[in-house]
Amino acid sequence: MEEVNCPKQEGNGDDRLSNLPDDILLTILDRLNVREATKTSVLSGRWRQLPPMVSQLVINVWDFLDASKCDKSEIVRGNKSVVEVTRSIMARRDSSRNTIHFLCMTFFLTEDDPTSIGRAVSQAMVTQKVELVEFTLLTERDDIYCSADDLLNYGRIFMLFFDACPDAFCGLTRLNLQNLRFGESDIPNVLNNCKRLKHLHMFNCASGSWTMLQVEHSQLSELSIVNCSFEKVELSSLPRLTRIVFEGWMPFQDPLSFGYVPLLNVVSLTNVGTSQHKMVRLSKFLGGTTSVRDLKLGFDSEKIWVQPECLTGRLASVFHQIRFVNLVNIPEGYDLTWTLFILKAAPKLKELYMSVWDHLCVMTTDEKERKALSYSENKGAMWESCASDFQHHSLATLAIFGFKALDYMMNYVRRAMVTAVKLEDVFLYDGLTCDECSDKLPNPSHFPPKWKQGCVKKIITRGINSSARIHFHPAGATRACHLEKMWFL
Repeated sequence: MEEVNCPKQEGNGDDRLSNLPDDILLTILDRLNVREATKTSVLSGRWRQLPPMVSQLVINVWDFLDASKCDKSEIVRGNKSVVEVTRSIMARRDSSRNTIHFLCMTFFLTEDDPTSIGRAVSQAMVTQKVELVEFTLLTERDDIYCSADDLLNYGRIFMLFFDACPDAFCGLTRLNLQNLRFGESDIPNVLNNCKRLKHLHMFNCASGSWTMLQVEHSQLSELSIVNCSFEKVELSSLPRLTRIVFEGWMPFQDPLSFGYVPLLNVVSLTNVGTSQHKMVRLSKFLGGTTSVRDLKLGFDSEKIWVQPECLTGRLASVFHQIRFVNLVNIPEGYDLTWTLFILKAAPKLKELYMSVWDHLCVMTTDEKERKALSYSENKGAMWESCASDFQHHSLATLAIFGFKALDYMMNYVRRAMVTAVKLEDVFLYDGLTCDECSDKLPNPSHFPPKWKQGCVKKIITRGINSSARIHFHPAGATRACHLEKMWFL
């Protein structure tokens, strides 16, 4: 840690930072990881007393690894450092005075010793006041390099760890898992033991041989299932669930069902649609949920997998509380009118965001590979409205990322302004970019330059009666609040 030269106070050899009250210094240390916070001990005797008093402990194995040579022996060494640091800090804490508000631990599952970290945490549970505990379990191989045997082996090691350290899991409030294959009853057993669990994230996990996963838990409030191979996930009874993220179910049709989820208000669904799959009817997919307020639908720049519907009565009830909709990575060049079915079905919708983007660096672009994987060349969707001239009386904000001054987009904005009679603002943003594919962007971008924006605005609004304001934002000028909302799920 670099030495910081602080201005001296008159008549006092201590720097001004060290003269701050303990609670302020602890707030500063709480924003550091454990390794950085521990380094402050060398500053003075007073600073030496502070690290064991912090209320947030973030102990991450990556802080103890040499990333340039992260082989098996390095991983084992990093895990041992995590154990030593945890034990050292816990031994110096005064449990009668200091509460650990948040203990966050990231470490690897290893064949050598999967239990030492769990035992260290279990001891902390017994001897310390710990409110929130998070485990993030890593595997030596990344998901793209994991074979079926790797997943099975990592799942076995995890269950050894789980069975050996029940006390550590009893106190968990967050659990992040990746690259694991479970036995059919393993996940229900884990959930049954993790009675305080509020957040569960599973990435690239599986259970049995394409089996159904039934999820029941009295405290779970957030559930994330990404790129997992479950034939079906049934949310049987989750009375406190407020948020679900469900991504990457490509091999299956309608793999998610909702049971008792009375508080569910945020739903994020992302999938890659292919020509082999039927389009999903959201009224059926979300059937049984009537409290959803925020909805994200992601398309990964491929075929629209949502079937636009003309909904009435009971089928439309799943949309009646929706206030915010975010449509992410809609493929470029296709009619957007189908998105208006959401306005028709969601009378209380206040904000509609969408990003239109062919994200080239994550798309499959090789023609032979696309054909082999059944990617569709016609990615669009059509909607025949049962009331083409309907009006929407709640939508206030429309934001489009990746706007182009092309007929299909200008016509869509015009149609939306006519339909949403109380629309206040239309935000039109230039195309999205990422560092990896910035050199693959088309030229020109078709986003209107400043001198042409007035002309585009006249084309959109000619002959219509709307008080909505149109705002153009070039690349790099995205409003922070809009960017935050676009990525909030």
